[in-house]
Amino acid sequence: MQLTERTSTIHSADFKMMPEPSLADPVDWSKAFNTSILSTVLEVKRQSAELESILSTPEYEALLLAAKSLSANLDISPEEATERLIQTFRNIDTCWKNILLKKGAETLLGL
Repeated sequence: MQLTERTSTIHSADFKMMPEPSLADPVDWSKAFNTSILSTVLEVKRQSAELESILSTPEYEALLLAAKSLSANLDISPEEATERLIQTFRNIDTCWKNILLKKGAETLLGL
């Protein structure tokens, strides 16, 4: 109970020191808050460097060549070709994850 009283006292004092919000305040605090949440979670600099490194690999170039080939062979847009390739890869990855999960479960259960 003492903790609650102390917390409410500190809380009240903090509010007394804060300036009154103004309707003319040009800062969009909601946007600033949400932007800060994203920027602290995403680790943008590290991810950007990693992405840049990946995009400069021969493997990535091979993916782009495959998309170009699919686009030409099926007479579809580059966007549709890349989406189809990515979705196909994701489907294959999901199937393998499910197979490995099932095998792991069977091993654990002794089946």
